[in-house]
Amino acid sequence: MRRTILIGIILIVVILLGGAAYLLFPTGKPEIPVIKSITNSWGDITADSSEIKTDILVDNPNAFPIPIKGVEYQIFMNDVRMGSGHSVGEASIPAKSEHTITILSKLDNNKIPEWWVTHISAGENSDAKISGNIMFDLKLTEYKYPIEQTISAVRTNILGGKRSYQVDETSMEPQVRSIENSWDEVSDDFTEIRTKMIIYNPQLVPIYIERIKYEIYMNEIKMGSGLSEETTLLKPRSDAEISFDTKLENGKLDDWWVTHLKNGERTSLEIKSELVYTVAEKEFTIELPAQKETMVTYILGGGG
Repeated sequence: MRRTILIGIILIVVILLGGAAYLLFPTGKPEIPVIKSITNSWGDITADSSEIKTDILVDNPNAFPIPIKGVEYQIFMNDVRMGSGHSVGEASIPAKSEHTITILSKLDNNKIPEWWVTHISAGENSDAKISGNIMFDLKLTEYKYPIEQTISAVRTNILGGKRSYQVDETSMEPQVRSIENSWDEVSDDFTEIRTKMIIYNPQLVPIYIERIKYEIYMNEIKMGSGLSEETTLLKPRSDAEISFDTKLENGKLDDWWVTHLKNGERTSLEIKSELVYTVAEKEFTIELPAQKETMVTYILGGGG
């Protein structure tokens, strides 16, 4: 009799467990949560770090809540590891519903010069990516959901194109006919800009260009300067080409980066220059046309 009662109890327990398992796992096993969307936005920007807030919308198809055991998360720009992140807030996805997981990542601003070198060396092209895993507790097992996302393709034209100017034949001063800037040597310490200027002499007497002083600013931060080193003869009513280099200091790039982000990922670049020349052994100084460019990026996506 006791044996019969014991067998009956066991059968009831098995039936109840089976029914519960069917209600929880109608397909025979827990279903994997689905990531519906990933959105990124900038958070706190300081001199040392740049915070990225990432919202991951996850759908839980199961009839039970799924705890999140942890998040592994890294962000790269051109394969340069810029920083990592962790989840914040509630660490569980309710049953049969969607839930947003918020992750805070911090980019190390000291990494900006390293990224910059790759950006310029690649023709001013960068890919911003995130990579990591969300660890879900599926009761019967633990599951790592991989996160791989290319946030954006960053394309810039910082120096702009060749600039041409209309010369004034009646002027007594040398005239700039064209200016063209291009990237030259790029190292960990500096980024070199090669400048070619075509200068026109409208006078009927020769002019000697003694030097050209050149300064580059990004969001009003002086990034570098240059100086032509050779005296150039400008024959009467003739053109002459002057070439010289400007070294942009990579050590200032992390300061520029902060202004770029705080300005909505927008940079105003300005190149200021002045020319010193002599006529009949008398020295004169004139300001050359300022070169201005606006650089806009959408590093976290969402732009065009």
